[in-house]
Amino acid sequence: MTVEDQPTVAEPTLSGPALSGPQAFNPLAAGPLAEVREGLGSIRESGCPVHRVAPGLGFVGQHDLVRETLLDHGTFSNQGNFVLEGDDPDDPPPSLITQSDPPEHAALRSLLRPGFARKVITDAAPWVRAYTDELIDALPDGGPADLVGDIALPLTAKVIARLVGVPAEDAAELAQLSLDITAILPVSFVGTDAWQRLEAYFTDAARQRRAATDPPDDLVTRLALGRIDGRELGEREVAFHAWQLFVAGLESTAYTIGSTMWQLLADRGRWERLVADSSLLDNVREEGLRHGSAIRWVLRTVTEPTEVRDEALAAQDRVIIGLESANMDAAVFGDDAETFVMERPTARRHVSFGHGIHLCLGAELSRIEIATALQALVERLPTLALAPGAQYRDVASPMFCGPQRVDVVWSASGR
Repeated sequence: MTVEDQPTVAEPTLSGPALSGPQAFNPLAAGPLAEVREGLGSIRESGCPVHRVAPGLGFVGQHDLVRETLLDHGTFSNQGNFVLEGDDPDDPPPSLITQSDPPEHAALRSLLRPGFARKVITDAAPWVRAYTDELIDALPDGGPADLVGDIALPLTAKVIARLVGVPAEDAAELAQLSLDITAILPVSFVGTDAWQRLEAYFTDAARQRRAATDPPDDLVTRLALGRIDGRELGEREVAFHAWQLFVAGLESTAYTIGSTMWQLLADRGRWERLVADSSLLDNVREEGLRHGSAIRWVLRTVTEPTEVRDEALAAQDRVIIGLESANMDAAVFGDDAETFVMERPTARRHVSFGHGIHLCLGAELSRIEIATALQALVERLPTLALAPGAQYRDVASPMFCGPQRVDVVWSASGR
């Protein structure tokens, strides 16, 4: 599986007069990691709580303000999350868990939460490791291999497919269609061939569940047979929900595995320390989540006139909540925030899973996948090293952060 063939990403069009200074940086633009983080840093250092990206569109990037806005779900509505513009009737329905507000959000979360219960996630650990070992077994002895395309993406695709209710043989195709869509966010995607194929797939899956006398216990079944305030979800709602659960469990975790491994191998002394002391693994995982910051931002809509530290916002203004920026804030993570530090004591204060009522349902599943992948690679491929000439190339997405590839080699028969 590969992310290299993603479509070229067009920078989202922002209307209004040109801006200058740090405000000229567009947080929605895809670009080289170093340039993006330099731009985010200049915005944070300006001290302005809300930076005007364009008229009616602001950006919040300081750690404390990011947490505050995510907690204030009454003023900062989740509706329209991930889609910048569009009143197209074909756009995602507002009832989705990723863009709904209380009380509907709470009802949706209650419907889906049993699929991510602690016992479900704990019971997943052995088969997550089994999947990881299968992928390692398939690698050529000594390499070369791509840890993103050969390990991380296939692993996360198989894991989330199993929970959602997608047959293993369909996981790779659905994953590639999902990659095609997320490469263009926050531009509307519902008219794309990729989405039409995904919608048809999950609509058919929901119909099968509703017709079955003994449907499987998976997330598609919960969506197809569940009720919100007494009503059955429409087929389109089920399709969007099922896909969003699938994609949420796919890319962000895969890119975190990839970016963490890149940081460990780019300064190989880090990898050697982890091989020698596996007690570092949990904090390395959290630092990987913070430093990799796979989901760069979420969007919110202002419901009523308000102020953020004396900065006025009007009703219907859109606000980009900078998760990646918050994770790089020196006020919380120190002056070396942009450096990967294995023992960083504040690593777990990242907001990579969000914050507040919209905290990612699959956060603990993601943690298990990342830790399992790292542990398996430490135990089975301790001589891993970046392949000669390996270079860091960002995924072509304004929304996701991570490497397209992590090319590696290791000692033959050193698994």
